[in-house]
Amino acid sequence: MTITLGVGLHGKIIGYLSQTTRGQIAFRFTESYLSMSDRPVLSQFFEDDLSRTYYGKDRLLPSFFANLIPEPGALRELIENNLGVSPGDDLALLEAVGRDLPGAVEIVRVDGDDLPVQEDLEVSAYVADREDVLKNKEPGLRFSLAGVQMKFSVLRDPDRITLPASNQDGEWIVKLGSARFPFTVENEYAIMQWAMSAGFDVPECHIQNTETVSGSLRKYTDFGDRVFVIRRYDRQAGLRIHQEDFAQVTSKLPKLKYDHIKYEQCAALVKMLVGDDAYFEFIRRLVFTIASGNADAHLKNWSFVYWDGRNPSLAPMYDQVCTIAWPDLTSELALKLAGTKNWFALELGRFKLLAKRAGADPVKTTETVQETLAQLVDAWNNSQVSALLPLPHSQRLQCFWGRALLLRPYVLQMKWPT
Repeated sequence: MTITLGVGLHGKIIGYLSQTTRGQIAFRFTESYLSMSDRPVLSQFFEDDLSRTYYGKDRLLPSFFANLIPEPGALRELIENNLGVSPGDDLALLEAVGRDLPGAVEIVRVDGDDLPVQEDLEVSAYVADREDVLKNKEPGLRFSLAGVQMKFSVLRDPDRITLPASNQDGEWIVKLGSARFPFTVENEYAIMQWAMSAGFDVPECHIQNTETVSGSLRKYTDFGDRVFVIRRYDRQAGLRIHQEDFAQVTSKLPKLKYDHIKYEQCAALVKMLVGDDAYFEFIRRLVFTIASGNADAHLKNWSFVYWDGRNPSLAPMYDQVCTIAWPDLTSELALKLAGTKNWFALELGRFKLLAKRAGADPVKTTETVQETLAQLVDAWNNSQVSALLPLPHSQRLQCFWGRALLLRPYVLQMKWPT
């Protein structure tokens, strides 16, 4: 038996995922999508050859789709248990959460015998026919958020956090704290506020007491005392905005999010697809990643967003955390930058090399690095960020700035808390 799923984008079926009896999973676009004059972009990776069939390796989902579901961990286990999906069955999980995925993609079961007839149908046409699917399961957990951290797609109105109904999209993401890594909520909020104060594009975010989380949501896990809430940039005024992370763009499975791709390749990708201004914005964000001691800026924490459905822009910043605050975590860059992941080997010469490899202006690149560092110092000194970041975390960040070659010239300009 062949399992066939329709892949929808902005409400239209544009392709099919099929799994054969041997377990191999393949994706192809519909002829109607290929013939569209103003077709929306699913992924930059597919744009080089829209006519071919894309196969997943070792019976896995093709990389673009593998990056739409949670990675192995507590969040995935919770969703699998809630929806009755067998552990490790990626295709079944994708179908189960397929109506609420990151971006504007939707996945629906279709009848393989009628595919030629169905190619022009809208995704919504399948809903009435599939009312029995998972009807006995909790509708609020039929969502997918990529990654491993425990988090939920929710509604916030205005200070009450609730699960969306089955016909609603979550417009916010709520993230929980961690017993293993204390003050994660406060840390991320402070770093995001620092980015906002420095002029970066950052979604609206808040810290809230757990009492504002509905009981129907709190029953799933321990929410601790406070939660971090951030607005989803891919959900706006009831509309879904398409997006894809850099793992999808480069066709890397989630497990390879730290491997094979370097920051200079990301920079070149941004320059080629979006332009010079976006390239320099990428450099600014990369500098902030280093300055904030964030060792987790991997491929899935950088994304393109398609505001008009066709042309990519850098998505707003997200998942900005000072990871060096916890000594148990890896203390090096998530990806190589001009040949190294070593924080303490970074200096302006590395950015010159990055610029050359990305086909960009080395002089303007290093000027952007220096200007950004000055802006970050000013934003730190003239905002409440230093008070928001837990004192032990600020102290570790101060020590880090004193050791890092790129940051050391600025460390005495920073007003560190005592």
